[in-house]
Amino acid sequence: MSADHLVIGIDIPVAWGEQDAFGHLNNVVYFRYFENVRMHYLERIGALRSHAKAGIGVILATTTCDFLRPVQWPATLHIRTGCIKVGNTSFTLAYELTDNEDRIVATGTSVQVMYDYTKGTKVTIPDPIRAAIATLQGM
Repeated sequence: MSADHLVIGIDIPVAWGEQDAFGHLNNVVYFRYFENVRMHYLERIGALRSHAKAGIGVILATTTCDFLRPVQWPATLHIRTGCIKVGNTSFTLAYELTDNEDRIVATGTSVQVMYDYTKGTKVTIPDPIRAAIATLQGM
């Protein structure tokens, strides 16, 4: 995956309490960081507005994380995401976490399915959201 697709990024300072008994960032926290940057992405493409106005939002289908090097406090991580695949009812985001020295410490993915929360069923990605992804990603 090309880093060119990672179009949204945030910095997050690692909190002391996010470390585990081994003195490094607990594996659960990586998924929380993915969620933080994912929400920024969803805001930019209009998925949060769609959910608030029409009940059509996303539901997380799957998420993965490859842990490449341990992270210890104190540290600030830079988390970036971008869309690498758009289907009929879902799209896939990729994630990259880098440390203070710009080393990749973890990578991951998530699949978001467009979901009608009123009907309880998946739906086709609405055209405005599909267009916003294309614009944001330069597709």
